[in-house]
Amino acid sequence: MIDPAKLRLFYINFGHFTDHMLMLIFAKAAFNAGIDFGIGKDLAYAEMIPYGIPSLILFGACAPLAAYFADKWNRSGMLTVFFFGIGFAAILTGFAQSLLQIGLGLALIGIFASIYHPVGIAMLIEGGGKVGWRLGMNGVWGNMGVAGAPLVTGFLLAQYDWRMAFIIPGSMK
Repeated sequence: MIDPAKLRLFYINFGHFTDHMLMLIFAKAAFNAGIDFGIGKDLAYAEMIPYGIPSLILFGACAPLAAYFADKWNRSGMLTVFFFGIGFAAILTGFAQSLLQIGLGLALIGIFASIYHPVGIAMLIEGGGKVGWRLGMNGVWGNMGVAGAPLVTGFLLAQYDWRMAFIIPGSMK
């Protein structure tokens, strides 16, 4: 039988991995997306990166709002909203047909990604016990998301295209 406390901890840690991985897909996929939209190879990356800036801004700016909703409503519910929302936003980004749609999809990823830190960290702390150990291990999971993003994205770009680099990870949430 699976220990519910361990399952909850896995759920929280996997959220941190997911948060950082999905936020960084575009950093690797931007060049390929730019070429797909007809931007010249020499400028593809530089011209695509600005479409990711709103995502990064919203990732931080929406965190207080996510914390507010978690405090007023339910932290576990908010983490569920995070998983479904960030997965949906990634899939939506993969179906983008214009640069504006890419920017909007990435912004949506940033909004849903903003939920994780104020909610997940609070859930780790409220568990009591070895809080420092749990926070440290959670940091490892987040950093594995940072490290895994270019590896997974690179593999998906080599096997498929930039769209699948968003759709496949988004579907796994």
